[in-house]
Amino acid sequence: MSDSQLTSMHPELDLGRTIRPGLDILANEIVIALKKRTRFAHNAPVYAPGLVRAAPHRSLLDYELHIVERGHAELGRYLYAGQESFSDVSAVQPVIVRETPSSPVTRMHSGCGPRIVEFYRQWIHTACKPGDDSNSYGETVTADVNALLNIMERVNLGKFVAESKIRQAPERFVQTGGDREAILALIRHRDREQDVFNLARRLAEHYQLAPEHAVSVFEFMVELTIDIEIDYIRMRLDSGQIGA
Repeated sequence: MSDSQLTSMHPELDLGRTIRPGLDILANEIVIALKKRTRFAHNAPVYAPGLVRAAPHRSLLDYELHIVERGHAELGRYLYAGQESFSDVSAVQPVIVRETPSSPVTRMHSGCGPRIVEFYRQWIHTACKPGDDSNSYGETVTADVNALLNIMERVNLGKFVAESKIRQAPERFVQTGGDREAILALIRHRDREQDVFNLARRLAEHYQLAPEHAVSVFEFMVELTIDIEIDYIRMRLDSGQIGA
């Protein structure tokens, strides 16, 4: 039975028609953002307090992330159960008058923001040239925010992947008893992961980014996505609703 047939109960859980095409689109956007970031030096002051006049205690990256995410929150982005933010936007009121959007996934906060930022900061030191250029601080943080938001969205699609897999074979997940290795054996597909890394290489070559710099980011995202999938499946198992 095809992915589309198995997940016909909700189009957002269709691996073949919705989730994987969405992953491919994000792959393009992530590689483009990474390429843009490599045009600029390390620019370490962007990541330390002191550059923002109105908030000298915050780094420019933290400040800009919050500003952008606040705007997204006003448009209702984080009302969707599958979305997460790096900054706290819980007090932001949406400006659009509408019902809270429905979602086929159960809301779960993965808390992956700090892990993404830590990895990304390390990646900058590997992929970008050393040095500091204050003239490019604005362009630097713009590329950073674009990359980080797309990475966040990409890894949290793991919740949709996990929910889709649960609905395809709920009894198999119940039988794991929540054991991490047993769940991992059900959800990990090395051949598909290799397809992801091959796509990263092709996109990197197309956008003239060193392939190893792209692949390292996608390797990180795959591992983080798997962690989110496992946490999500365990959460759903704990709810007692799978296979009920």
